[in-house]
Amino acid sequence: MLPPALQSSYKTYKEDTNTIASWLATKARQCGYSADLLDLDGSQDPSKAVQASKRLKGKARKKAQEASKAASAATPAAPDTVEPPTYVIKVKEFISLAEYIVGSSRSLVKVPTGLVRVLDRAIKLRKQFSSAAGEAANPDEGHAYFLAILEKTRDILKPHAAAENAEHQRSSSESEPQNTQIQEEISNMFNRLDLEEPSQEFLDAPDNKPASSTAKNEPTPKYEIESPQTREEEYLAAHCLLTDVRNIRRFLCALWKNYQEGMDLCAVSITVNTAIDFVRELELDMVRRFPAKTDYESIVMIFYMAQSLHRGHNPEHKQQSGDLFNLAVYGLAEDIMLPTYSILSSLQDVIRNGSVPQYKPGFLGYRDRRTHWHQKTSRDKIHDDRLVMMEAFPDLVLLSMMTSKMPLAEDELMRGIRQMSPGKEIPLWLVFAAQCFLDAQHELKADISKGHDQLRRNANSIRASIDQNLKFHKQLRIVNWPKANDKAFTDMLYVIDQWIGKDVVADKWQSVQRHAVIPDGESFQLFRQYPVMCGLFSFSLGMRYQDLQITFINAWGSLMYTGQLYNAVRQEGLLPRSKVWKDMEFVIALQGSDKFFVGDAPTELDEYLKRFLLSIGYSAALFAKNRRKNAHAVSAKGPRQLTKLCAAGQLFAGRYCDNDAAVAWTTETMKPIIEGKLDDDSDNEEGNEVAPGSGENDDEAHQASTNSNQGQESKAQKAKKAKQSQSGALLRKASGSTSLIPTTDFLHDLANALHAEAIEMNLDYLRIHRFCWMLLRKVNQACKPRLLETYGGGYLEREDQLPFVVGYIFMSATATSQIAGLLIPKKEGIQVSNRLLKTAADVMGEMMDSGAGAIETKVLEQRMGTMIDFGAFM
Repeated sequence: MLPPALQSSYKTYKEDTNTIASWLATKARQCGYSADLLDLDGSQDPSKAVQASKRLKGKARKKAQEASKAASAATPAAPDTVEPPTYVIKVKEFISLAEYIVGSSRSLVKVPTGLVRVLDRAIKLRKQFSSAAGEAANPDEGHAYFLAILEKTRDILKPHAAAENAEHQRSSSESEPQNTQIQEEISNMFNRLDLEEPSQEFLDAPDNKPASSTAKNEPTPKYEIESPQTREEEYLAAHCLLTDVRNIRRFLCALWKNYQEGMDLCAVSITVNTAIDFVRELELDMVRRFPAKTDYESIVMIFYMAQSLHRGHNPEHKQQSGDLFNLAVYGLAEDIMLPTYSILSSLQDVIRNGSVPQYKPGFLGYRDRRTHWHQKTSRDKIHDDRLVMMEAFPDLVLLSMMTSKMPLAEDELMRGIRQMSPGKEIPLWLVFAAQCFLDAQHELKADISKGHDQLRRNANSIRASIDQNLKFHKQLRIVNWPKANDKAFTDMLYVIDQWIGKDVVADKWQSVQRHAVIPDGESFQLFRQYPVMCGLFSFSLGMRYQDLQITFINAWGSLMYTGQLYNAVRQEGLLPRSKVWKDMEFVIALQGSDKFFVGDAPTELDEYLKRFLLSIGYSAALFAKNRRKNAHAVSAKGPRQLTKLCAAGQLFAGRYCDNDAAVAWTTETMKPIIEGKLDDDSDNEEGNEVAPGSGENDDEAHQASTNSNQGQESKAQKAKKAKQSQSGALLRKASGSTSLIPTTDFLHDLANALHAEAIEMNLDYLRIHRFCWMLLRKVNQACKPRLLETYGGGYLEREDQLPFVVGYIFMSATATSQIAGLLIPKKEGIQVSNRLLKTAADVMGEMMDSGAGAIETKVLEQRMGTMIDFGAFM
């Protein structure tokens, strides 16, 4: 399903014409126009709709009265649920309604700005293809006729438009381009028109008669334009659909260029696959309106033939016998993906149930990799695309047999190929998916294999960290993480080894080929030209790993409590400002201070202990001034925990981690994408976007972050701005509404949001956890004499209790001497002292001097190709 804020250009156009019809009819009735002159929709149930004023006579009237009484007796009266009557406004009535409105003396006519813009959009859309569509047999049903009606209606209403409307129309007329794309003429979404609706009592009153006592219960009429199922209307719908698809495709091609400049592969891959899903929904909308348009051929061929003829070419002519179509209109054919459809259609014929088609490399020649695809002749482009698809198709079919059951993701192309069989209709969205596969080849050229290289690097990084963590915890256990829980790690290692470390397609071929004499290709041949699948694999692996890491570190508590100790020594000035634990600062910035400190970072000794106790699971009621004696010590919520990040990425976790059918789009789920995870506090006030990774405006963003942090901002605000400046994507300024968004704008926002979260998904919490645990060991060792003196030998019985050392250090610096049920009390006579805090600060300082406190951020900088500026924390 399309997100609720998106819709097709054709649907927008239909809403535009319905808006025009509704305003004309509503305003005309307000001016005294008789409802008898409007056509009531004959498809309505007469028992549920207000009837037209025509009276029945004789037996017909008697039967109608008896039916009405029977219906009233069987069903209780429910005036609130009565469906409103729907009047169908014919196009030819537009002019008469407009003339009646401007000629009426019953009310002052003011044409709203929204109506003028809606008229302009509809007129411009009609102008785009009126000459190419041809005229219908009936001259009253053609495009030119409808265009003339709309223009005449606008001319009639124009003198009554506000001054701003006149200026809008004048500027539109003077600057109207002759050869622009439809998307520049008609927005996918439009601001809802605020109609001047008459009162309910007025609409319900019979024409020129007093209102009856029951009229107030009648619903407000609805007005819709007639919906002809003509060849011209089908052409119009196909034209709009193909324009939407073409604009999405061009956006995705530009997105691959952003990938080459540094945009995250996962962000691009998810955006491409989401776009394919959107195209499927646009196609389904077409099928719902025109049931005969069930596949690519039925939707596109009428458009292709009309456009070819309009350009003076025979669509069936072929210069050479092997040509797929008339190459004289290659530009048109390539725009509507006709070459890809022809190739896909021929490949579908070789599919057999239970078998995999085979292709011998070189059978039809080899690709010319010396010349860029865009520089080749039309015939060579088709030949190149045919070779790409024929070489990849057997592997794609083989992989489609495995992906539905594998633990990683699959894309829409895999799902479409799995459904292919000889003679079966090929839907438009599947052609688009195959076209996206080819477009990636065209745009990335020699960089096409970098997606697989990145997938292998990400998988190897995860494997190395898991191996180190299992080794680190070989003998170290806690109740919250028994040895059985390690199976989650070993399962992930198995997935990495079996699906990424090995060439699953080549392994599968060994069992399929048997005695077939087909030379082996290079290792990972399919994945090296399939960046979308590599990106989806990487995303699936990364999201699963983040989920597992967060669960693990929450069980151990190492990051949160060590972070609280670090904050305390920083706030007390026990560390020089130049000494920054970069890894910890970065985690706090990503998670937010409320996750680490149950609010803003504390700045006083008593608050350090209080926040520690709240974090470890004590109830806030214990700290209330008027607390009850029997107040529960333990919070019902339990210990505070760090949370999974990647708000936009979480929307796709089910789709790409669990292979759900689709993303459940709602207005609420769209918010992380539309509004952005971060506030846009940069200097990009106009909402202009910079290509992620381009480097443009990076220095200004960093400087703005530094300058703005010199005021009274909190540490959390500083961290947020620092995070934004390093995210790699400059997000669009959040819009005030999520109701109306052009499709390509939404996809752009999606790519930016996912790219901005790439650093969150790639953060290795396990590495930081191991450093935190080693630091706690050293802090405990350095503080042990003083801890024994203050609390005695029972303060630490097992190493898994190391996080409690933080609480003991905090308690020694306050007047608190005992915390029931958690920490053992101080010995009598022990003075309040911050000596333990100073000792802990010295140990932390040594760690930072060794460089151990910045290892993870350095790794991230290398992997993400960005520099993290810690100026806000210095």
